[in-house]
Amino acid sequence: MSTKKEIKYFLFIVLFLDFLIGITCKYFYKADNTGVITLVISLVPAFIAILLEKDFKLKDLSKDKFSLIYFLYFILFIFFYILSFFSEKVLNNINFVVYLGWLISLYVLTIDDKRLRGKFNFSLFLKWAFIVIIIDLFRLGILNFYFQSEVDFTDLLNRLAGTFTVGLFTATFNLIFTMGEEYGWRYFSQTRLQSLYGNRIGVLLTGLMWGLTHFPLYCMVFYSGTEGIYAGIEITVFCIAIGIVLGLIYMESRSIIMVTFIHLLHNMFMTNVTSAEYNQDFIFTKEFLLVSVIINIVLYTPFLLHKKYKWILIWIKIRISSMIKNYEQKITNINDSMSDYFINRDKIIDLNFKILA
Repeated sequence: MSTKKEIKYFLFIVLFLDFLIGITCKYFYKADNTGVITLVISLVPAFIAILLEKDFKLKDLSKDKFSLIYFLYFILFIFFYILSFFSEKVLNNINFVVYLGWLISLYVLTIDDKRLRGKFNFSLFLKWAFIVIIIDLFRLGILNFYFQSEVDFTDLLNRLAGTFTVGLFTATFNLIFTMGEEYGWRYFSQTRLQSLYGNRIGVLLTGLMWGLTHFPLYCMVFYSGTEGIYAGIEITVFCIAIGIVLGLIYMESRSIIMVTFIHLLHNMFMTNVTSAEYNQDFIFTKEFLLVSVIINIVLYTPFLLHKKYKWILIWIKIRISSMIKNYEQKITNINDSMSDYFINRDKIIDLNFKILA
């Protein structure tokens, strides 16, 4: 299967499943159980990526531990998710499937897989973890100041301390869920899109696709109506923006585990940001959407100037060089064919002269 076809199938299937899961959650789930939906949806990208990598040949799943255990866990989770529509008992106890995910997260850390570990090193991890959290500090502080005319420094410091203590511990147990996004979007989608369109365009397209898959969750489950549209646009823009940084982290480390941990630390820091002193009716207005988009552009897009993203020029040169070589090869082949033609023609003429003589 060609790279373009893989990307098309990946995006279509992920969007379809996310929309389907969003619909079922909206009409079958109770409000206090909707947290499960974020976990189910987060598993989808890696599940589809694994199937596409294996060309939908299930027998090939047994060739690596991660693919097999991820496939089985996704099927198990979906099975109990669907079963919970019809059984109150299953609905009330579905958290046991989540607890199993915690155990699988610990097991995944023991798997010796280059796709997962990449070039993981602790100093690189700390560097990017602090960069991402410092950006979160500024982002949240600016939003607080703009909408409340003050910055709650105590809250920010508590979030910072919690992220690098309890947050790290919690992230370890939730690894399998967020890894579903990072495996699907950074490892599978980004690398393929960058091979087609270059590093910058590839990472921006990945962020756009990633953001669009959040639409069903934000438009149908967490919010509705006009507010849901604003929320969907805001999360899409944010996914594009933070995807620039997460994409850069993956390009430097080639480690799904590293970028997953940093993604999780970001989530830990931002947890409950909308419930502190905001309310949903206030957050997703036109004004909030505009301010949020501007902040995201200012804080995240400068990372596109990083040298890793300048490789697009190298990619263009390689593509042009490849086209020139292909053209030269075609000319050479034509010349060879013409040469063979004239040689054979001369031989035939000589043979005819000999026959006539």
